[in-house]
Amino acid sequence: MTPGAVDSRKRPTPSDSTTVEPSPVGRRPTQSAQTQRDAFLSVIASAACSLREPGPPVIACDSRNVIVHLEQRLKPDADLVDRFLKCFQNFIIDESNFRRILLPMITGGRNGNSRTCESLARVLLSVAPIQTSVASTLLEKLPEYVGEDEGGSLGLPALMESIPRLILSQFRWLEYVVDSRSLTAKLLEVLTICPLSLKKEIISFLPELIIDADHEIVVQSLEAMLQDDLQLIVPILDAFSSFNLDEVLFEQVVTLALSSLRSADAEDLPLVVKFLLQSATPTNVKQVVQQLRENLQFVTIADVRMSKPDRKQKGKSPTTNCEALVLEAIRSGLRFQNLVLEAVLKEIRHVEGEENHRVVDIWLLLIIHLNGGPHRKTAQQLLFKKIVRGDIGRTLLRQCIQGRGDSLQDYFQTLVSVSEFCLRSTDRVAKQFGMRTLELLFEEFGETYYRQEVLGSLITLTGSGISHEVGSALDTLLLLATKQADKLLPISSFINGVLDSLEGFEDSHLHQVYRIFSHLAVSAWSSSGSSSGSSVASELFIIVRKQISSPDTKYKRMGIIGGVGLATCLCRDNNTENETEEQNHQRSTAQEAVFLLKTILDACKSSPLSRAFFYDELTAQAETNPLSGQLMNWISKHTNEFETLYLGDLENGQLQAGSNQTGIIEGEIWMNLDGEVSPIILNVLPMLTATDKSLTQALLFLPANFRLLSAVERAVNQGSLGSIDALLGCPIYLPKHQLLVGDAWEKLPRQQKEIACLSLFYAINWIRELINAFSTQIEGRLEDLITQTTREETVGKLCKRVRNLMFLESCLGECLASVKVSLPCLHSASNDKMQPKVETKPSSDVKKPPGKRGRKKEVDKTSDLNGSQRADEPSASGGRQQTIRDAFSRMLGTNAPKGSQGEAEAEEIQGHPSQTGCSEADANRRKPVNVESLEEQRWKFRPFHISSTALLTVQVPQDPCCPDSAAMLPIYLYLLQDLHLKLDACLGAPARKLAPWMQTSPQPKIPSGIDGMSGISVLKKLVYTFSSLRKHLECSKAVLQSADADASTQQSQDRSSDKHWEKESVAASNPSDERFHVPSKEAAQSVFLVIIRCLGKVAAFSDLTVSDSFPLLKDFLLAFKSTEPVNPDIAPSLAPGSMEEAFCQAYAYLDGLAESAIGTSITAATELVMTLKALVSCAQAFIEKSTDDQRQRRLNTRSSEILPFLRACLSSSAGTVVGSDWDADDWKKTKGDMLQQLLRMQIENSENPTQYLEELACTALPQVPSRNSKSKLGVEGYPALSPVTFMTWYRVLHEEVLVSLSKVMKDIQAKCKSKSSLSNDVVSGILDKVKQCITVHVALVNLTKTHEKAPVHAMAVKCGGKFVDSFLKGMDFLKTYYEDHKDTINVLVRDLQKATRIIQTLCSDAKGQKRMPVTCKVPLVKRSMERYVFCIKALLHGTSHGDSFWMGNLKHKDLHGHEISSQLYVDEADEDAEEEAEEEQEASEPELEDEIGHLSEGEGAEDT
Repeated sequence: MTPGAVDSRKRPTPSDSTTVEPSPVGRRPTQSAQTQRDAFLSVIASAACSLREPGPPVIACDSRNVIVHLEQRLKPDADLVDRFLKCFQNFIIDESNFRRILLPMITGGRNGNSRTCESLARVLLSVAPIQTSVASTLLEKLPEYVGEDEGGSLGLPALMESIPRLILSQFRWLEYVVDSRSLTAKLLEVLTICPLSLKKEIISFLPELIIDADHEIVVQSLEAMLQDDLQLIVPILDAFSSFNLDEVLFEQVVTLALSSLRSADAEDLPLVVKFLLQSATPTNVKQVVQQLRENLQFVTIADVRMSKPDRKQKGKSPTTNCEALVLEAIRSGLRFQNLVLEAVLKEIRHVEGEENHRVVDIWLLLIIHLNGGPHRKTAQQLLFKKIVRGDIGRTLLRQCIQGRGDSLQDYFQTLVSVSEFCLRSTDRVAKQFGMRTLELLFEEFGETYYRQEVLGSLITLTGSGISHEVGSALDTLLLLATKQADKLLPISSFINGVLDSLEGFEDSHLHQVYRIFSHLAVSAWSSSGSSSGSSVASELFIIVRKQISSPDTKYKRMGIIGGVGLATCLCRDNNTENETEEQNHQRSTAQEAVFLLKTILDACKSSPLSRAFFYDELTAQAETNPLSGQLMNWISKHTNEFETLYLGDLENGQLQAGSNQTGIIEGEIWMNLDGEVSPIILNVLPMLTATDKSLTQALLFLPANFRLLSAVERAVNQGSLGSIDALLGCPIYLPKHQLLVGDAWEKLPRQQKEIACLSLFYAINWIRELINAFSTQIEGRLEDLITQTTREETVGKLCKRVRNLMFLESCLGECLASVKVSLPCLHSASNDKMQPKVETKPSSDVKKPPGKRGRKKEVDKTSDLNGSQRADEPSASGGRQQTIRDAFSRMLGTNAPKGSQGEAEAEEIQGHPSQTGCSEADANRRKPVNVESLEEQRWKFRPFHISSTALLTVQVPQDPCCPDSAAMLPIYLYLLQDLHLKLDACLGAPARKLAPWMQTSPQPKIPSGIDGMSGISVLKKLVYTFSSLRKHLECSKAVLQSADADASTQQSQDRSSDKHWEKESVAASNPSDERFHVPSKEAAQSVFLVIIRCLGKVAAFSDLTVSDSFPLLKDFLLAFKSTEPVNPDIAPSLAPGSMEEAFCQAYAYLDGLAESAIGTSITAATELVMTLKALVSCAQAFIEKSTDDQRQRRLNTRSSEILPFLRACLSSSAGTVVGSDWDADDWKKTKGDMLQQLLRMQIENSENPTQYLEELACTALPQVPSRNSKSKLGVEGYPALSPVTFMTWYRVLHEEVLVSLSKVMKDIQAKCKSKSSLSNDVVSGILDKVKQCITVHVALVNLTKTHEKAPVHAMAVKCGGKFVDSFLKGMDFLKTYYEDHKDTINVLVRDLQKATRIIQTLCSDAKGQKRMPVTCKVPLVKRSMERYVFCIKALLHGTSHGDSFWMGNLKHKDLHGHEISSQLYVDEADEDAEEEAEEEQEASEPELEDEIGHLSEGEGAEDT
């Protein structure tokens, strides 16, 4: 036995030495087992490695030296390798030995220091001759040591305690692999029998061992393994991401990841998403994005993938963190993968319909917005577009936010930013989305910080100064105060600052502010039992009481709004509990509310207009909110004083003896509709001339008091006004009519004139409120409460009251034309929109700072003259008495006289101090107002309410002398004018509010009386009025047709109409006045125009095309349904009863009115075409926003054919109006604006705009003589084209040809981006379109030779430069296809050169004649021409046709081609140099006069 050998017959004891010494030279080992084991130990010992039991192996040198020594010993001796391996296998049979070789070895130092290094197994795996065998041996041993703890739910044990983990750790980061195929096979074989935890670890280091050639085998094996166990998706995808796969295998891996996306666990989703986003390529990115949208559903309660919560986590679900990780993975992928980002935007952009959108769509857009960069704005616009179209609704928004607060903390600010953007929009749907989003954020994020951020965002919007933004923010705060009052109260201090900036709010915003704090105060009151329990309630009460007691009218109005709002909020009748405690609480709040109202009333007794405003506020609250019984009783008790204050008694319809003497001016009974049975009379004149000034002041709140009375009666009697119906027919005591006309009026002193004007003014406002109140009695909802006889009687009286109103306004207008009286403002809408805005001037008692160098500024003579003008002298505009015909002419839409920029009436009473009861101090503070006509003060009248539109639907019994419809046209016109005012107020786009010092409005707006109603709400109220509008439209059309048919018939109808008008005027108890009549034709023209304008307003309203408003839109279209059959060209494509059919029939009906519109006026005809345009735009918006699947709709020909058909009809309609035989002066009166609109519509909507432009430019316009010609006649076939309108046509044609060329160039650029070759036919078609545009442009530029006016030349130069710039955008396209279409492109350039030469000449001529309108455009045109020259040169040189191009100096010629002398004197040497330069045909740099020569095949063309 050799020294140091171990006997094979017994196991060595721990005390035995296992140090192996080298064998003596020449001694051969035996073949026994002992010698086989000695082979392993002896080789290891020869490498200075000592195996000591029980510790780890010890080496005396570096492990790298051991590897080198083993390779040298084993590589040349195959027999030694076999014996070594057998000895190794026997050695590791013992578990302790096996563990020892797996643990790190110890390296001994000289000084006794030791350190660890690689294990012996790792060293053996680094020896090339034995690597494969050792690896197989280690892997085969792995299943023997797999215990239950390796695959448990607790995860892997510690590395040093687990033999399997020690075995696997030996294979990590091997420097090289000798036989990768066998090692791979062995690993995959072992992998199938390992538990889950070991499988994940083995898969994780596969990329470190597998070479590229073995990737296919590994991918197939792992794919099969993944189908059996989805829990391996994370390590498998992680391994795949480290492989260097070819294209086929890569697509296979991506497909595998996509298939696992739906079934992967929530914890695995982040890595799956990250892998897919990183693996996206141009070929699969669309599929990746689509699969992410379809399968990436965020975990919800019903999601089966949601992991069960661990007990150790105290019930917290880990899914929220998984959602956050998924969002973070998406955010990282979109940030670094621009390809995926663009694919996401493209995919979401093409998804349409709410049912096709997912929660992930919102998050993708929010993530792009959060990442910033150039795509942030694109994502924001796309999200806004989806919101406006209704693709992202409330359900989807709730799923996106609700229950996901922990996951969305990083995206909170982004959501707030998007919400602010929506609230700043004027779109109703976007506003609702923003409000709902902030409400969900406030509810979901319970921390104080997040809720403060929401409130801070809203407070910021309230200070923007833009009306709709302030309203949206306050609506959101009101929503939070209503639904989340308990959560808003603890942080209410953050919104209390709104109460400090009330001065900048409009009345509508003040209502919202006080409603917000009233809800909070009531909530605090209910929770604490008293108002002192909350700072909000206490602060609100203090502010309201201070404002009410303020002497300033502005602050008093604020206090009234706040006090009434708080009182009604306290006493709202919406509690039905029967508990005693609740009843006691309601009783206490009602008493507090009544006390607050009493306080307001006491504060308003000294201010009659404040009292009127208080009554209006109470009325608005009573009409909109059910109030408690105690509050209604107090209001009813207070309104009982109306009879004793304003009404007097009559006997048999006459005044009692001795009661008709007023002392100042003689009066009489006016407009007694009840005759002798009338028991009462309205004492306007006696109250106005009474010595008791409180009676005079009471007239200021007469309309408001009656409005409150009628509102209380309707609330108490279920909407009926039967108890006060006597007021509708009661007469009015006014000055005698004979005193208001002729010489009697001129002889009256000024004081009596003022009394007469004020009497008429108060009577007008009284009748307006009568109409407002009793119009509610003829609505359909009251049919069960009133009989048909009563309803007919009410209708008749209301029509008579309208006649009374028209007569009174006519009388007041004539009176104001001769005397200046500043009428008081009686309506409550006296906010910034109603008050006139002028330049603020310092008061007279304030010293003005001196001007520069101490000199006073010179006073304006105009202002001095205006100030010195006597108040009772009529001005130039008001010297002629206005007739009723003048009033109706203004209704036709002509230019109404603009009011003088009088100063805003800061005081309440604006009449004469002695007659209105105004205090002397108020009179001293009042500044004179230069107001003259009735129209300039119409904004002070009480407005008609929306209920008054019911009069448009009434049917009045016909009279034999005149058709009822024609006789009622003046009355309908009066009501239609007010309807147009309402539609203009609620359907028009809100204007941006400027700073107070920037507001300059010469005349205040007339109040509309819609009380803050939205456009949709107003249209719902008018849904039954649409059919009546059609009847009035047909009636006016019939009158106009009969008037044009026969003059004698028209005269007969006028006489009949006048007789009927006088008869009805007498029946309405109007005083006799021959001047008060309206010709039927003028009334019909006015009615026709106003109705057309109203229809245009409705059709242009954008909210009608929202899906919720589709029924309302259909009702509007069906009301104007044509009785004629639909056009046979489009009829087969229309489904019966569809919206498309409704659009076509409505268009056909309105288009049938064109003849009547043309016969009325150019304004009416143009308004009709504009209405048709709005209808076509509405149809287009409807098709785009339809809730149906748009992809299916595109395949449906019904939607694809209707728009081209309607556009063609619109072009024809515009052409009909343009082709009408109008006088040139009529077009001139409109300043060309109407003609421009009609021409654009005709050209843009024609089937081939470019061809039509060519016809006009080459045929029609050259026939127009120059402006120097005496002829003003139109061109044959084009009556509207004349020397007067030539500039309008010229401008429109230039701009439209630029639009056509721009469309062609955009099409060219899109085709070039696609990088696909085009066929010759397609290229030829594009070049033909470009040629048509050039032909039109050249023809237009040539017209400058005959029309030499500066505006024509300036337009040619300006548009010429733009045309060249647009043409140069297609140079890449021309270069690409030059060889195949050389001749065509040469012709294009040569034709365009004709126009550029003329433009060069125009520029030179303008310089010589110093035409500033032309010369100011020369620099831009110069740059365009230079670019054109060099781009053409680059085109020819780039296509090897450089010889075809030469550049020289143009000769100085005029527009007709004649050479003229040079502008500069040069010497002979310079002339010789120029001649030599021309012969060489060279130029160093092109100046403005340089130009490209003709293009020919190899020849230079001479400039002409």
